[in-house]
Amino acid sequence: MELSLTVDEALRLIAAAARPLPAEAVALALADGRVLADEIRSPIALPPFANSAMDGYALRAADVRQATSAAPVTLRVSGAV
Repeated sequence: MELSLTVDEALRLIAAAARPLPAEAVALALADGRVLADEIRSPIALPPFANSAMDGYALRAADVRQATSAAPVTLRVSGAV
């Protein structure tokens, strides 16, 4: 007897039968490919100073499309992050 299911029906059956595995403690070296059972947070801020990977400005291309070296466009700084 052949059973014919759509992908959605098969996914519903699998999801209904699936159960989470119990949490277990493993060494960090053995944790690759696993999923955390609980949220974790660092007790300290890292890095311990204000850090930005890149400094710069963001702008819209439409706001500078007409700019040239002979006719530059002046933009207003609208915020800082």
